Amino acid sequence: MPFTMEKPLRLKLSPLNMRIIFLLTVLPLLSYSQQFPITLSLNQPVIAAFVDRPGDLYLQFESSVIQKFDINGKLIEEVKPESPLALFEPRDGSRAFSYDRSGNWYSYALFGNFNKQSIPDEFAIEPWLVCSSGDQNIWILDGADLSIKKLNTGKQKIEVEIYLSPHLAKQKTDFIGMREYQNFLFIHNKNAGIEIHNAIGKRIRIIPGKEIKYFNFLGEELYYALDDKLIFFDLFDGKTRELPIENGVQSMLLTDERVYKVYRDRLVVELKNP
Repeated sequence: MPFTMEKPLRLKLSPLNMRIIFLLTVLPLLSYSQQFPITLSLNQPVIAAFVDRPGDLYLQFESSVIQKFDINGKLIEEVKPESPLALFEPRDGSRAFSYDRSGNWYSYALFGNFNKQSIPDEFAIEPWLVCSSGDQNIWILDGADLSIKKLNTGKQKIEVEIYLSPHLAKQKTDFIGMREYQNFLFIHNKNAGIEIHNAIGKRIRIIPGKEIKYFNFLGEELYYALDDKLIFFDLFDGKTRELPIENGVQSMLLTDERVYKVYRDRLVVELKNP
């Protein structure tokens, strides 16, 4: 029997049905693409910017107020700590970490408004920087002897203690930031760059850059602002790449879905290119 091709099935759609399909499929995509970039006015100077694991943005203002924005630029929370925080980590957003140097307390509660824990004197003479380690423990940079210590808060025991290099820093004020990521400890030394220490406190690398302004992470990459660009450093294979920072941008943070650009007087939220 000879092969014959069947006629293709043709659907007859009324103008009303075609309009419904357009409204349900095409229009939402157009609307979604048209709303970016989003620009929000800022009425006070920003001193630091952060992102949490889900991708929400936090702005820390000169007044010590911290505001939290969702990925579409909507303000969803605001808090003013009792005193300016020495260190703030959004973490996963629900258990942000805060350290108040003047009050000598840290907290794993959102914005540090409750569940405050003090650092016993026997563990650190002068806690200068304190950051989270895992879900319960903390790293302490002791300003009295320029050492770093990992405190097991459950056992109330110092598990790691090591002195920082006197060749890289002379005083506690040289250290302006600290954060644990992927089982590495990153210390921002304003005179030397970013010190990378392993889980037992040993320094394994230093990324030089006296002019590094801030650093953050994206997947397996460390990225930091130096001059007019973001430099990305892969923590596992050492490869690097760069992105330009536009003139006037004070902080530029990336997530899997967004690019946040903080200017002196505004915040711009953009879709991240694939």
